[in-house]
Amino acid sequence: MANIKQLGTFDVENYGDLLYPVVFRRALQGRGSRLGLDAYSPLAREAPHAAGFETRDARTLFGPARGAGDADDGAVRLVVGGGDILRTDRETLAAHYVRDGGVGLRREVGLSGAARYLALRTFAAWRAERFRAREFARRCLSYASPAPFIIDPERLRGGGGAVCYLSCGVPHDFAQGERREVARAFEAARFVYLRDEQSADKLRRCGVRRELHVAPDLVVLLGGQLGREAEAAKGRALLEGFGVDTTVPVLCFQSMPYPGFDAVEIAGHLSRWRADSWGEVVLLPLGRCHGDAEFLRRVAEASGGDFKFADVHRLSDAVSLIAACDLFVGTSLHGNVTAFSFGVPHLHGPLPADKAGGFLRAAGLPDSLRLDAWGELREKIDVAAALGAEFFAARADAARGKVTRAVDALLDALLA
Repeated sequence: MANIKQLGTFDVENYGDLLYPVVFRRALQGRGSRLGLDAYSPLAREAPHAAGFETRDARTLFGPARGAGDADDGAVRLVVGGGDILRTDRETLAAHYVRDGGVGLRREVGLSGAARYLALRTFAAWRAERFRAREFARRCLSYASPAPFIIDPERLRGGGGAVCYLSCGVPHDFAQGERREVARAFEAARFVYLRDEQSADKLRRCGVRRELHVAPDLVVLLGGQLGREAEAAKGRALLEGFGVDTTVPVLCFQSMPYPGFDAVEIAGHLSRWRADSWGEVVLLPLGRCHGDAEFLRRVAEASGGDFKFADVHRLSDAVSLIAACDLFVGTSLHGNVTAFSFGVPHLHGPLPADKAGGFLRAAGLPDSLRLDAWGELREKIDVAAALGAEFFAARADAARGKVTRAVDALLDALLA
């Protein structure tokens, strides 16, 4: 039997996307499955940040069957996800790739496209970036309809493959003209596991009538797969290497740049917590494809050198560092989910996205753990801390049970 194929954005410098194949592979091994797992993404490459796997070109999943005797011949068993990838805005997805410095212009848009991009950039930078994203979407994200990660099984190589969705999110309602085709694709799936109810509601509004399974994000399994004590010990060694005093409370902070986010303002709120708690603030970039590193360097500069910038480039190091901290605050959903999985009190930053509230509800956590504005930061840090590590650990354990049941049901459906 051919390996399971997992399709997603595992080829970009984004912490949460890289975790999905790692966590899913461990879940397969924990279930005693002898099946291997092959990761597929728009680009074939070694996964960034020493994540420990390679991605294959997603376009090879589609088209005619391979020749007889091919070791990977037969019906494709495809798992899509996870992440906020059930969407049709290809150019928005493409923009994540063109901001990723590890991809390379020629791979993104081709030789002729690169020449045109460089010519456009001389006169109108914004037009050049739009062209670059549009061309990448045309070349690398047009392998399936109605969207790169909404797959009709009949379009898979050889036809008649099995498609399941793993811990996926739907960030936006679908346009009226897209809904029929989207609904048809989901009705043809073997199993659909969504990571929150708001995503399920968007599919229902789209006309999907089949059973939709909702459980918290797959990454909550991480704390059960890796013990906090061992990870925290590794993380403390990393922190001390960055000059952090680990004998005092340590707050890990992350944020992407976003309109209205001011580095000086954020540094001021964090400095007040630092002064009140006699603690340490560590700045951890998780979404380099979103511009985290550049923005957090500005926060570090605004702190006058009081905050430590944790310039880690290994996925496993980021996990350990979060596990070692006493608090996590960030706009990264998976930074928060990782903290939650290890029982670390955490706060979701004020991004206007449905997924943060969706995760809190799916995990049985209070909505007060989500910031509406950075001005609430100092007050809500105390709210999260007062709940205590045991509160978060108990809810993480319950969430892992829901996710494990969803993954088991998905695999039963996929392999039937």
